Order: sequence, then C-alpha cells, then structure tokens
Amino acid sequence: MRILVIQLRRIGDILVTTPVVGALREAFPESTIDFLAEPMGEPALRGLPGLNEAVVLKKEAFLRQLLDIRRRRYDWVLDFMNTPRSAQVALASGAPVRAGFETLGWGLAYNRRVSHNPDPRYIVEQKFDLLRALGLNPAPALPRLRLTDADFAGAGDWWKKNGLDRFPVRIGLAPAHRRPIRQWPERQWARLIPRILKPGRAVILFGGPGEEELLARLAAPHADRVFPIPPGPWRQAAALLDRCRAVASNCSGTMHAAVAVGTPTVTVYGPSMSEVWNPGRPPHRIVRAEGLACLGCRRDACPFRHECMEWISPERVASELEAILEGL
Repeated sequence: MRILVIQLRRIGDILVTTPVVGALREAFPESTIDFLAEPMGEPALRGLPGLNEAVVLKKEAFLRQLLDIRRRRYDWVLDFMNTPRSAQVALASGAPVRAGFETLGWGLAYNRRVSHNPDPRYIVEQKFDLLRALGLNPAPALPRLRLTDADFAGAGDWWKKNGLDRFPVRIGLAPAHRRPIRQWPERQWARLIPRILKPGRAVILFGGPGEEELLARLAAPHADRVFPIPPGPWRQAAALLDRCRAVASNCSGTMHAAVAVGTPTVTVYGPSMSEVWNPGRPPHRIVRAEGLACLGCRRDACPFRHECMEWISPERVASELEAILEGL
C-alpha cells in the first residue's frame, strides 16, 4: 500500500501533522508512507520515524510534479491542508482513496469527505478525524522531531563562547510573532526576564529573520545571561530548544517545535484557541485572560484594546515557568 500525506506549508502546521505518519505506520507497517510539503517544511520531516520520503513540492515545477505524483500510484492520498493547490494534487494523483475535509468548491476533489467536528479539540485530534473516517483508531500523540548531533553542531562555537554549560537551567523565550495580534507585548517580555533570572539560570531568546532587533533589545540589559540565538537553519534552533528546561512562547511554530522535541512549554494565548493549538496536558501549560468574552476570536486585527494579551501579567507567566522548573 502506498500513502501520501499532504500538508504543504507552515512549520507549525507540518509539525502537528507528523503524528499522522506514526498512526499510519502502526496501522500499515509494510506500507510506503510519503509526506508532501513545500521546501520550508522539509526540515521538520527529516528523520521522522515511519516516513519513507519527504516529497518537496516546488511551485515552479508544479505541473511536472503532478505528473510525478501520479506516476507514484498512491492508493491513499490524505489532504490535511484543504486548499485549492493541495486539492489539485489529490485529484491529479488518481488515487482510489482521496480524503479531505468538507470544503465548499475544491472539496469535490476528494472522494472521501469528512465533516469538521465543531468541538474545539487539540489540532492533532482534529487531523486524526480523517484517519478515523477511514477506519483507523489512532492513539493520542504529540508532534515528533528527531534531532541529531549535526543539527546542534553549527551552534557549538556560539554555545561555548557564551559559556552556556555553566548555567544548570536554561529557559527559552520566543517573544515574536508574525501577526502582532498574537504577540504578547514586548514590554511584558522585558518585565518577565528579570523575574526568571535566578542564580544558575540563563535565558535563550528565539526568533527568526527580521526579529533580531527585538531580541537584541530584550537581551541588552542582561548581556551576560540572556542570549539571542545565532543565525542558522531551522533545525539548529530546534536543537537549542531541546537544550532548554522550559520554553515560554506566543502561539507559534516555535512552541510546536518545543513540544516536538519534548521541552515543556508555557504558551500565552489570546486570539488563538488554546483548546486547539496546545496539547493541554502536562508538561505543557496555558496562560490566557480567563473570562474575557472575545478569547479565541481568531481575528487578524483587534477592534478593542488587545485586552487578551495586555491583561496577562509577567508574574503569571513566571509562575507557570517556575511550576515547570520545580516539577509541579
């Protein structure tokens, strides 16, 4: 049996789709299981247990790759993205089973359409609904990311230069978000840092291209104990997350990466639905402005005063981090 899993983009979305591969491998141990993603997603799939091949979809060669996918003669194509492009791939595959969620218009590309369950549940469980509709019974699972020594190697000199081994406890902070509405304010991150910098601790700041100035501002008052990560590939950042005892983050791909490497997380939620985007069980913790009527609005701009983020104090986030560090 040959199976193709489709989730084209966004590192976080690809990571939360990886448990599908493990569930399929358990159900069909002798099958061929491939995963189709755009180039940005390949690092999240490298070395994934149970996966035969990460098939990289390049937009400039889209038509040629459709022919290649059809030649592979997949038996099942499972589209977890449900966009016009991913539906085109599913339809062009010619697979006898083409499964996706009910979507007006391009959902006609699937011959196994699954209705969305309106109950808010962890996103992995929502993706598993597609497998259940095909007769599988997947066990609860979290995203998985298998790292190697090579993933950390590029940061080795930076690590030694800053003497990070001298700190028994390293706490990761991921303060940025590409959508400002989903970002806990910079001043709150700045107030959080001195609250968690107890003896024997260091803070590692995580961010990507374009976020360097934010990280530099947060690190400046604590230059000997707060360290922005060095430039490098995505898997290098994941290897640094793996070396943290806990990570505090906005709802972002960095948080999903921390979950995937097994590092406990504290995540600040406002417009995003924590029930959907967080495992919701130890060692992962949630901070949100409980009782606020507009929580989980999923908007891209706030018509009010961003209360869902503004009302969350550094003391609350620090308390949740301390609970993780103390093993509570």
